[in-house]
Amino acid sequence: MIRKRGSVAAAGLALAGLLAAPAAPAAAQSRAQTRFAEVDLVSDIQGRAKLLDPKLVNPWGVALGPVSAVWVADNHTDSTTFYAGTVVKIPLDVAVQGGAPTGEVFNSTTDFKVKGSPAMFILDSESGFLTAWNLGTGATAVKVGNGGPGASYKGLALAHTGHGPVLLAADFHNARIDVFDKTFKRVTPPGSFRDPALPAGYSPFNVAVVNGLVFVAYAQKETDGDDEVAGPGKGFVDVFTTSGVKLHRFASQGALNAPWAVVQAPRSFGTYAGDILVGNFGDGRINAYDAFGHPKGPLMDKANKPITIEGLWGLAQGNAIAGGSGNLWFAAGIDDEEHGLMGLITPAK
Repeated sequence: MIRKRGSVAAAGLALAGLLAAPAAPAAAQSRAQTRFAEVDLVSDIQGRAKLLDPKLVNPWGVALGPVSAVWVADNHTDSTTFYAGTVVKIPLDVAVQGGAPTGEVFNSTTDFKVKGSPAMFILDSESGFLTAWNLGTGATAVKVGNGGPGASYKGLALAHTGHGPVLLAADFHNARIDVFDKTFKRVTPPGSFRDPALPAGYSPFNVAVVNGLVFVAYAQKETDGDDEVAGPGKGFVDVFTTSGVKLHRFASQGALNAPWAVVQAPRSFGTYAGDILVGNFGDGRINAYDAFGHPKGPLMDKANKPITIEGLWGLAQGNAIAGGSGNLWFAAGIDDEEHGLMGLITPAK
């Protein structure tokens, strides 16, 4: 991070149908909640994790395809690095033009071309640029889009619409979601991705797509800068269509604390299988919600304490190549974002 240093009921039913993960009865939840373990795999600090990587400083967005390595945006080293298994570094450090990358997505389409071929991974940045990488760009993710004056992107998602795929970038500075078409041109969607009921001072901190629905996580913004304000209850999450029409408020305040990551839990996550997981940057906790936005509490470890990862940014489901399909990758800017940590959240054995 760049520092100075519709109908609620109908929307809920639609979301429940898309997620296809009915919540467990309350009695069952209280009897045997699944517990989890944090497995630290990569850090820039010697001895902090299994693998040492000096490039992994304030790792932010995490992305991977069905059979790809896992990629992470290294915000403070202006790069993106990638890893396989649990864990081996792929020996290529990709420099990100414009610097300060934040969100990162795998391009599952044949669009978003760079140097004549579809990008494999696309990033956005606090410097307001979109960058893209494929084999043709070599060791550099090259600039392909620009958000204009003042843009500061904190998160990125790829969505499919009736008019083709689009990129959604969370502009924290200007309090908006910017939309880019398949040629990286900024466009105006039918909807605005705006919530008139949002309290003053809140701005889109991240954007994610889960089963065709767009989740926007909001954090309170500093009055004199572009950093978030952390604190208990400081956060909201909304659900939109891919064209920018608000469906409903998914989560309000409560356990939210500068929420950033939004991801669906793997099917192997026991009592949380298929739930929506929201990771807080503010307090490092991962809170689960059912399809209707009802809170199910934080992910807990075997000692019955909440999993807490300082500086938590990205969360992403693993695959057979990287991390295992039943586990969850995390990235965190530990030590006040001066260092980095990446690893897995796994069901405890």
